Parts: sequence; structure tokens; C-alpha cells
Amino acid sequence: MTMTRLKKAFWVWCEFSSIDVEYLNQIQKKVQRELRSPKFKIHLTLAGPFNEINPSSINGIRTYCSLNSPIEVKLFKYDYQEKFFQSFFIAVSQSKELNNLRSAMFKINHQKPSHPYWPHISLAYGNHEKKAKANLITFLPQLKNSIAIDKVSIVGIDEDIKLWKASECFSFSAFEKEQSGKWLNY
Repeated sequence: MTMTRLKKAFWVWCEFSSIDVEYLNQIQKKVQRELRSPKFKIHLTLAGPFNEINPSSINGIRTYCSLNSPIEVKLFKYDYQEKFFQSFFIAVSQSKELNNLRSAMFKINHQKPSHPYWPHISLAYGNHEKKAKANLITFLPQLKNSIAIDKVSIVGIDEDIKLWKASECFSFSAFEKEQSGKWLNY
């Protein structure tokens, strides 16, 4: 059974540390110059679609972020598909921390995921030729091993008019306590 894609919905995006945003933006500019993609903010889609995100859920996400530290995600490889919103991207390895963050966002919004999670960072949207995408990979820089997710954003999306608008953004807090001479993150 094929699921109908919601054209207007809310999504939860992960955003990256400023140094990693700069790194990813440089790669995205090269990709978009070659593939001529619509412009969009670099991100990793974490959870959604949600028909709505109510004030209680917004406060839940705010609280979750204030009680948790940033997480590292491992970059896997450049890849592409024959789908408009997954035309060209960086595949991200699944991790316990990333899956726990995703599960928490669904739980806070009182929903369960409607499809398997396949984490990636889109670099270009569009209907691009497979040959052009395969060739592009050979000209891109080698990927860093990992990058830091330090923010979660709530984003309203209207695919019909290609509009992405962040309504809220919450930074993770790093709580450090000294215990037995070691610094631990809580």
C-alpha cells in the first residue's frame, strides 16, 4: 500500500554546529551549481510529517533539548535517488543516539513513525540525470567522519509553492558535571 505524501505539514529537522554548517554549505553550493537545484537550508530531516504541532509539543521539544547534549552523526557517503526530494544527498549512518532523538520527537508529538527512517542530508532537490549525479560524486571532497547536531527546528513545509519556514529552533544544552575527576555529559 502506497502512502500519500502530505504536501503541507510540519517536520522536525536537525541542524548542525556553525562550523559544520559552513562545511556542508560549501559542498551544497558545488552540488547546486552543477545540478541547478532549488535553494534550501542544509538540514537532516528527523521526524514528520505532522499535521500540526501544538504548544504542548513545542514545550516538550524545548524541554528535551534543554536537558540533552548535542550528538555526533557519522557521514556515510554521497548518494542519489530518482526522487525529487532525495535527488542528491549525504547518507548518514544510523546510530542509537539519532534513533533515540527521533523516537523522542514522535513521542512528544503523540505519534508513531509512519515509515522507516533513512537519515540523509539533502544537497539538491530536483529531477536530475543519473549520469550527471554519478559523475558529480567524483568531483566532491572526501567527507568528514562526523558532524555535530546541536539544534532541532520545527519547520512548516508547503511543497506546492516550495516553501520551507522554520517556526521554532531549540539548541541542545551540554550539562557537564565533574565526577571522580572526569567530565561527564548528562
